[in-house]
Amino acid sequence: MTYGRQNLKLIHKRNVCYPYYLGVDRDRDLIKDVIEFYEDNVGKRYGDIDWEELKIIVGDDKLYKALIKIMGHFYKPVNENLRNLDPKNLRARAFQLVNKLYGGFVPSNIRDEALEKIKSLLGIDSKECLDTILWIDEVDEAVLKKVREVSIEDVVKVFNLETLDTIFVNSYRMFIDIYRYEKSIGLIAKVVGRTSKLHGIVYNMRYSNDLLKITIEGPRALFKRSLSSYGSRITLLITNILPLLSRSSRWSIYTYIYRSRAPSKMIVMSNKFKPLIGSIDREYSLKEIFDSSVEESIYNVLRSLGIDIVREEEPIALGDLVYIPDFKISIDSRTFYVEIVGYWRKEYIEKKIYKLNEVSKINKNIIVIADEKLKPYLEKLRIPVIYYTLAYGRPMLNYRKILEIIGWSTSR
Repeated sequence: MTYGRQNLKLIHKRNVCYPYYLGVDRDRDLIKDVIEFYEDNVGKRYGDIDWEELKIIVGDDKLYKALIKIMGHFYKPVNENLRNLDPKNLRARAFQLVNKLYGGFVPSNIRDEALEKIKSLLGIDSKECLDTILWIDEVDEAVLKKVREVSIEDVVKVFNLETLDTIFVNSYRMFIDIYRYEKSIGLIAKVVGRTSKLHGIVYNMRYSNDLLKITIEGPRALFKRSLSSYGSRITLLITNILPLLSRSSRWSIYTYIYRSRAPSKMIVMSNKFKPLIGSIDREYSLKEIFDSSVEESIYNVLRSLGIDIVREEEPIALGDLVYIPDFKISIDSRTFYVEIVGYWRKEYIEKKIYKLNEVSKINKNIIVIADEKLKPYLEKLRIPVIYYTLAYGRPMLNYRKILEIIGWSTSR
């Protein structure tokens, strides 16, 4: 859940800016007052709550609007009167009756009588007036309820997580720089690669001097607009590697924002700037074996033929480029890498082709297995591409071509 780019508060220092995160110690009194405000208003009609009082407590319009959304994790407007009512359906039926009985308009001198008649025809047995019943699903008619326990630390974690999500949902590109000689660098690269493959995130990894530089394509670069579903996958990726990054001595996550046409660097996080971040609901596990049923099926078929095929989870350095293929096939003294390319958006495929072209310049032993729908995009690749079609959810392809490429004989 993003709280909206318009509510993202930034702190500018010279030519660099930083997102405004909450801190447990620094903002303890503020968050305590916000929680007390909500506690004092539990049980009240939402429309009767004095929200101006909360705005005064917070003292900053952007932060106030962001906190309203964040506190929605813990306090929600609930209308218990909706259990046996469907206001949307009742409104539609009421408007039909008004059109039928009164030509679309009820004169003011018979309004009360008309409303009672319509209520009777709708079968509503209630002392409440029809106006109240028809609009009972309006948020102002609901009562504020506490839906989960909340602490100062909880508010900080959720706010800071949603700050990340707000940034990534609206990003063009994200950059991660990590000192290449960190002990956890291989595991970080592996988590980035596997999470990106699993969730369709477009990324690139390469070494530059003493850094591992990871570039992640944001939704605005790929889809020319903000996209919460894709941006939240980046949030998931970052939260997955944060524990590893936090143990590293030198790292940073940054992006660029555009103000008056001039890009301004935003330091999202770094080893010197580490906010407390909550975990995202959708957990990713390194125990995940396959990214898709297509991969699993291809793996099982090749393995059943006696081929030494493994899930290659370790990053491979090809020159400065860091590459993680889907599978690795070992035969005699040779190694082949297998890349499965499913059906994705045009922007994703273009990035994928560029990356495969780069990899193929260094290593020619790459086999691409791709959805037949992608043939127009992949036919210019200078590496073998074998296409499959789906039948009942299973990939149908010419496995003989794979055997010919790797020089495998079924008589072995």
